[in-house]
Amino acid sequence: MTTATVFNAIVGQQHAIRLLKTFIRNGTLPHALLFTGNDGVGKKITATAFAMACNCLTLQSAIRRRPHLDAIDACGDCGPCRKIAGNHHPDIIHVAPLSSVIRIAQIRKLLQALTLKPNEANRRVVILADAQTLNPEAGNALLKVLEEPPDRTLLVLTARQTSDLMPTIVSRCQHIRFSPLREADIKQLLTAAGGIKPETVEAVAALCGGSFTRAQKLIDSRWLNRRDWIIQAMGSQMADTGISGIRAWLAWSEMLAKKKDLIEDSLEIITLWLRDILVFRTDPQRVLNQDRLEALSAAAKHVSQTQLLEQIDAVDRALTALRSNTNARLTLDAMALRMAGA
Repeated sequence: MTTATVFNAIVGQQHAIRLLKTFIRNGTLPHALLFTGNDGVGKKITATAFAMACNCLTLQSAIRRRPHLDAIDACGDCGPCRKIAGNHHPDIIHVAPLSSVIRIAQIRKLLQALTLKPNEANRRVVILADAQTLNPEAGNALLKVLEEPPDRTLLVLTARQTSDLMPTIVSRCQHIRFSPLREADIKQLLTAAGGIKPETVEAVAALCGGSFTRAQKLIDSRWLNRRDWIIQAMGSQMADTGISGIRAWLAWSEMLAKKKDLIEDSLEIITLWLRDILVFRTDPQRVLNQDRLEALSAAAKHVSQTQLLEQIDAVDRALTALRSNTNARLTLDAMALRMAGA
């Protein structure tokens, strides 16, 4: 993962990069690749780096002179490299969801473009991002090009997991799995970005689940402030098991419902916190909220493992219901009552 577009600048995906370099070195490029892994781990930037390496004039010249060249990477400076990095190369085609869906019209437009020969590229590359959003009609249309790929054309699909795609699409692609980034990788990337406090880097690297995209979101002080408010409120509510405690839980759910655009983020924070209380009792070193160990210790004294599991289930059910467009206030009130044990 990186903001650059050459292989050797990408952090944390050595296995994937090694495979891609081998394909280029040996001249055994698959006609279709499928990159799977969580959001924010470098799939899309690696696809761009791959497109650049396939079309770099300097690299291609070096491979012709030395067929077993070890240093496989784009120069980043030749004409094709600069065009691809600037996202204006005519033969690097990007397809992405529109309103969360890749539609049949987009794939038809792609198929029409692929009937023409590449304008100038050694290898035309189609980067189809978030392929799990293909609707059924678009997926079936895409199969045509996967079954009969045009000459000098490579397709790179990205998705979270193979199970989100039609099996017929998966079977026609060379699959490469991208791993979550290590905490050390996230810290390296955040530190390189500059302007972030060391304590924030530590906290975010632990909480982001190996996703740099998510880490960038979490460095926002508003997210961290909301986390701290939720932790403080839940600590008070868990300690009060009477009628006043139930009222506090309901007042808390009302506050959550007021920020509609933050509800999912808030439920995710709650789930992480409850998970950490469970983990804290057996292995404090594995908690994600490492900067809130004192609050975790206090919370662990007021709730049993059975209660925690019930509360986690209540949050999970609420999140599922909200994604089905249920009434947010009623759903959060029901969640709060379950969490209060009422």
